[in-house]
Amino acid sequence: MESFPKLVLITPHELEQLIRKVLSEDKAAPQSRQHAEHEYLNMAEASKYLQLPQNTLYVFCHERRIPYSKRGKRNYFLRADLDEWMASHRKMSAKEIEVETMANLRKKGKR
Repeated sequence: MESFPKLVLITPHELEQLIRKVLSEDKAAPQSRQHAEHEYLNMAEASKYLQLPQNTLYVFCHERRIPYSKRGKRNYFLRADLDEWMASHRKMSAKEIEVETMANLRKKGKR
């Protein structure tokens, strides 16, 4: 036997309340995402987030190769800083290198 969707009747007032609720949830979502960017991670959380061993992170901190904050004996990492650090170490693909090289050759040819 086939199952058909049930028809639900609501009043205009209930519809208005439902729409207001959905809209208020949508407005709250970007704030929660923004809050996550300003979230501090401890060493274990940063290690898991970056998928790097904690020992490697300690070395990076010691060599000042990664942004971090120190509170007492503990290191903390701002999630947004880690995202930016990862992006700054991105390697270009072969296609991106080719496009950039061609653009540079065109610029030099115009001189």
